[in-house]
Amino acid sequence: MRWTARWWLVAAVLGMLVFAVLLAGTAWSLLYPRYVLEDGELAADIAILAGSLSLAVFGISRAGRLERRVSVREDGRWLPPRGKYDGKAAFDLDAEIRRLRGTGLRAWGFAGCRLVVLVGCVVGINRMESSAETLLATGARTAGEVLSVDDPLDRRGASSMRVRYVAGGTSRIAEIVRKSGRNYSPGESVTVVYDPADPDDVRTTEEQNDNQALVGIYLVPMLLALLGLPSAAVAAVGWRRRRREVRRTGWRAAAVTVVPDPAPRKTRGPDILVRYRDGSGICLSQTWSTRGCAVLKDAPAWVGGTGRDMVVLFPHGRWRRRPNAMPAVAQGERVQRWFTLVR
Repeated sequence: MRWTARWWLVAAVLGMLVFAVLLAGTAWSLLYPRYVLEDGELAADIAILAGSLSLAVFGISRAGRLERRVSVREDGRWLPPRGKYDGKAAFDLDAEIRRLRGTGLRAWGFAGCRLVVLVGCVVGINRMESSAETLLATGARTAGEVLSVDDPLDRRGASSMRVRYVAGGTSRIAEIVRKSGRNYSPGESVTVVYDPADPDDVRTTEEQNDNQALVGIYLVPMLLALLGLPSAAVAAVGWRRRRREVRRTGWRAAAVTVVPDPAPRKTRGPDILVRYRDGSGICLSQTWSTRGCAVLKDAPAWVGGTGRDMVVLFPHGRWRRRPNAMPAVAQGERVQRWFTLVR
């Protein structure tokens, strides 16, 4: 993939992230009854949503168009001419091209699930904060006394304090999470705000006292979705391009040798040395995918696509007749003599 197409793809991913985050914020502002929209705020949000979504769609379309212009002229750089053995296999090669469509749809499904999780977690965190603000505005107030202050030495837990207060004529003790940065000491007086219908729902005028279990439930999936959404979107777009390229080029019979990445941190996928039937060869590497492969040597396979949009069909084992489609990227152009790859 050329740099121009790559940057369009990066712009598309950024547009999707802006759309997801702003969509969550706009949904919260519309659902939260105490939030008052300023003049023109909703129109501006809608405009940004439309612009970011348009950027994502246009970036994906533009990247694919640029790739198509290049690949049509350069098939010979990656694949040899069709031979009489290329169409022979124990399974339907044309059906495998159609199956790539389902793989792409599943990748879009994973991206959509991450988007839903991201939006849901942002809305949940906003609703939790709005509940604390509502309690501060409508809750009953009473005098409280700090009994003890807890500051975890390892900084893994949240700082908190134990507060005694009276609600409905009953003395109660609550543990309140501290996030304001203010220092407290035992015996200090604080103003406690509680819900008369549920006296255990409590905060102070300074401390919001978020439920840490809910914070973890929302925050961890939100971060995972935020980190995984770009890669899922890129994978979905990549499968769409690969299906288009393989449908155009067809498959080439080959023998492949899989060499794992020697780097301890696995900076890239394993090397795949491909030897075509005409004696030429090419070196590929696996892109990030759940569709991996074991270490193989001179295993029969079929290769299709061009450049950064290639697919390798591996035999899936003795008991499963359908092969495994693995996404791959060419590390260089095809060479006429395969043995030059293994020197």
